[in-house]
Amino acid sequence: MANASKVHFVGHSLGGLVIRAYLQNNPRVFNGNTLGNVVLIGTPNKGSELANHLNGSWLMHIAGGVSQSLITGSKSLGNTINELDINLGVIAGTKASTLTQHYFKGKNDGLVSVESAKQRTC
Repeated sequence: MANASKVHFVGHSLGGLVIRAYLQNNPRVFNGNTLGNVVLIGTPNKGSELANHLNGSWLMHIAGGVSQSLITGSKSLGNTINELDINLGVIAGTKASTLTQHYFKGKNDGLVSVESAKQRTC
């Protein structure tokens, strides 16, 4: 990245949270004009209602500690990462799964609601 004129990031799901955390912890990446476009796809920026439902289940136990960071609320990883003053695009799906649809109140992609994919100030 040291020789790149622009650095672009695209992350899907948890990868989007990793990008946000990386940028928060490495502000030199976007100081000046080095940061290009940042796009998050299906990222649970405010957690996932499905993770809430599965919380404490054997499936969450198998998935490990990372799965716990996907619950909603103040302990959600997305809510612990500061919002960055960058140009950020968020893409959220609306084709719900019949298996998980009843865990959501609004539009969702079966894992993450559209509302949760938004950043807190959207």
